Formats: sequence, C-alpha cells, structure tokens
Amino acid sequence: MELQVGDKVRFLNDVGGGTVSRIIDRRSVMVMNDFGFEVPTPASELVFIESAPVYETSKKQEPDVKDTKKTVREEEVLVDTADIFYPDVAYDNAIGDNINIYFAFVPKGRPGNSDLDVYLINDSNYNVLYSIIDTDENNLSTSNMVGVLEANTKELTETLAFANINQIPGYQFHLIFYRKGEFIVKDPVVKQLTINPVKFFKEKTYVANDFFDQEALIFSVYNESPLAAAVNELSQKELIQIITKKEQKEEKPVFSSSKEKESKIIEVDLHIHELMDDFRGLTNAEILEIQMSHFKTQLNEAQRNGIKRIVFIHGVGNGVLKMEIRKELDRLKSKLSYQDASFREYGYGATLVQL
Repeated sequence: MELQVGDKVRFLNDVGGGTVSRIIDRRSVMVMNDFGFEVPTPASELVFIESAPVYETSKKQEPDVKDTKKTVREEEVLVDTADIFYPDVAYDNAIGDNINIYFAFVPKGRPGNSDLDVYLINDSNYNVLYSIIDTDENNLSTSNMVGVLEANTKELTETLAFANINQIPGYQFHLIFYRKGEFIVKDPVVKQLTINPVKFFKEKTYVANDFFDQEALIFSVYNESPLAAAVNELSQKELIQIITKKEQKEEKPVFSSSKEKESKIIEVDLHIHELMDDFRGLTNAEILEIQMSHFKTQLNEAQRNGIKRIVFIHGVGNGVLKMEIRKELDRLKSKLSYQDASFREYGYGATLVQL
C-alpha cells in the first residue's frame, strides 16, 4: 500500500510510531514521531495503522443529465500523438546510427553524502520508448517510470534519499528505438542493472562528464558501437579461437612480499547479486546461508594466504547478515579482531577484520 501524508504508522523495527509528514521519494517517507521529531524512514519498515482523515466538502447540486452529456462532448480534446512519439529532434552527425543509453546519479550536494537525482540519458539520434522496473531483494517488481525519451536528451526519473541508499533496487530497462521517416531498425533491448551501494559512498566514483555541469556517477545501460557490431559479426568459431589464444598467453607469476601482504586490504562483497547471477526463488534463509558460506570461505582463504586485513561488505538492510557475521567473528575472537570499516568508504555497510 502506498503511504500518504497524514497516515498513521508504526515502526517495524523500533518502538512507537507517528504520522507521515512528508513523502521523500517512492521508497521513503518522513515520520513525525510521538515526541514531535521528524524521522526519515524506509516505507518498507513501517506498518500502516490508519489512513489520513478525509474531510467531506459541501455537496454540489447534481447537474442535469442532458447538460452533463453536452459538457462532456464540448470538452472533448483530440490529442495528436505524433507530437508525443515523433518530436522534432536535432540530428548529431558525430553519433550517426550508434546508440548509447546511460543511467546517471547526480548528487544534490556533496558527492558521497547527499540525496541523488536520477537521470536516464539518451545519447543517440533515435527516440526511445522506455520502461524502467525496480526489483527489490525479495524479487518483487515495481514500475518506476515509463515514457518517451527524445534523441540526444536526458530525463529526471526520480530523486533518491541518501539515507536509504543501501536499499537501492535492481533496475530493469525495456527499450525500443525508432525515428521519424526512414531509419535503420534496431532490435528492442532488455537490460538489467544491479548497483553496489558502496559506490555511492566513495567520492572518487563521481566523475566529470559530458552530460552535467557537475560530477556524477554514470552507468552504461546499453552501448552500440562499431566495435560491438564487429564482435557480433564474428562467428562462434572465430570467437573461440580469439579466446583460446588469449588464454594460452603465459602470465608471469606475481610474488608478494610479507610487507605487501600486511598492507594489502582485500574487499569481499557479500551482496547476493555479487555472488549469484540469478537468485530468483530463493528464500531469505537460503540467501543468508549462501552469503555466510562465502564469508567463511573467504575468511579461511585470507588466513591461509597470510592476508592481514579484509573488508566484508554486507550492506545495512535489516541487519541480519551483519549480525550473523559478527557472531561468527566473536567465536573466532582469539584469532582475530574486527571493527566497522571506514565510514567514508563504506558507510555503515561493512566490517573490517584484522587477522
């Protein structure tokens, strides 16, 4: 159920509740608690109690049926869909028929510590009929945005509250490319984009770009270039030959000194989408079991290889994975120590283990 301003709610993971005072974005709201303070809270962590009160307005006299029909006919407006689906666009000769679609996150303040405006960018001479679908950690899908994006333009799709960035969903893009008049037909595209929330906490991941006057975090959704087309034209046999030649090249062994091993920090991302390509159908318990198994394997491997420091990225979420990791680390406290990893680099979503 979508929450509205004025709805009474109760906190799922905390004591008390309050009233929704403001909608931050589609996944989070501001709640005025019982002490008169506003608390930003994910909508998924709230239990709906009752709707905001509805006040009746004075009843207007019902118009005559004949008058109503006349009014409807008089107010009918014919919309020319050609203006919507076939806008006049500027053709960029430098791009030609290549297509580049990007998904950008632009900080509203200091990079790595502020809310983010999210843009879909169409860097091509084709109009794009698009649909963006959000997928959460339970594989539930929600329609995010749908529309027509003109050639060589960008469009704001939503604003994300930085407080809830660790709950960022997976994005699925459905794209259809077309142009007015004669053009080269492009195949429809379906692309999945899964983003590691850790990237949003690192200032260096926000870079200067051609689309905004400020640094932004930009992901490629779909890229069609002459190189990609050439690869597609290669036969399966030719691809296998190229890969085989690459694999046959001898690699020089790399030896690490003891000092290098002591200073080296290994990162292990335990988000399920980093461990499995497809985790649909798995229960939360099964996902946790896979994550903990990978955690133990990586910890043992680090000990065997003489690695002294390792960062486990577990995210914030509901805190279950972090709690299970620290239970295991407490059991091994005679062999190691641990602490929260750098907040600047990982926020609250990682644990540093020193062996």
